[in-house]
Amino acid sequence: MLRIFNKLDRDILALIKRHYLNDPIRFTYLFYDIMYYPEVTEAYLSIVGNDITGFVLIYEGLSCPAVHIIGNIDEPLDYIPRDRCLRIYAETRPEITRQLISELMARNDVKVHQSLTMVCHRDSFKPFSLGGNYVVRRLLIDDLEELAKIKEMQGSKVSRVELIARLLSPHWHYYGVFMNGKLLSIATAYLKLPEVWVVGDVFTIPEHRNRGLAKAVTSAVTNDAMQSGAMAMLHVYEENLPAIKAYRRLGYVAVQEFTLIVS
Repeated sequence: MLRIFNKLDRDILALIKRHYLNDPIRFTYLFYDIMYYPEVTEAYLSIVGNDITGFVLIYEGLSCPAVHIIGNIDEPLDYIPRDRCLRIYAETRPEITRQLISELMARNDVKVHQSLTMVCHRDSFKPFSLGGNYVVRRLLIDDLEELAKIKEMQGSKVSRVELIARLLSPHWHYYGVFMNGKLLSIATAYLKLPEVWVVGDVFTIPEHRNRGLAKAVTSAVTNDAMQSGAMAMLHVYEENLPAIKAYRRLGYVAVQEFTLIVS
């Protein structure tokens, strides 16, 4: 008989959960990926006493693995696969971030974006709705073709099978803005926990931008997060001032700075 859940596992999971509940902004991805996708997740923790002071989280469930380097951790470069594309979220010591960028630049083309994490709570949320002939609603499996057109316009490599999985999954939560049956703008929650939803994939087709569509569809997803009792969290480039302005008008507040490195 194989026992797959020993005392050490319980202690580590309890430690991660405690840190997530105390600081969901830093620990949401660590808790979520380990709980729901352990088969494609690796994590390396720096523990001092009974505190996690830093970690490297590697999620392999994407064509381009997502890596989170958070807090104080020695030699995080030792844990990162560098033979393929990566999306690295670095909220750590500046010298570690600089070293990481320098090494990756020596091997690949690298894009670096200074970014913000923004959050919205029920007491700060300011819903926004569109007038006119626009319809804002949750996307259903019948909207697959329209969503596929949007993703193709984005240049996304997401397959139809993956889009079907997203539309049917309880972990994803797509909304769209329609006019005359055509999908014009999307936003989603791609991570849903009782305490926090993470909002992303906000996109409006070019000819319908600057009309408040992205703001409206983000508002719809955020509203569902508020109704569930969770806070909403999203990430945005610091140079994307129009998006930051729109999110602030919905009640989002910047709470964290990090560096996004795409190689």
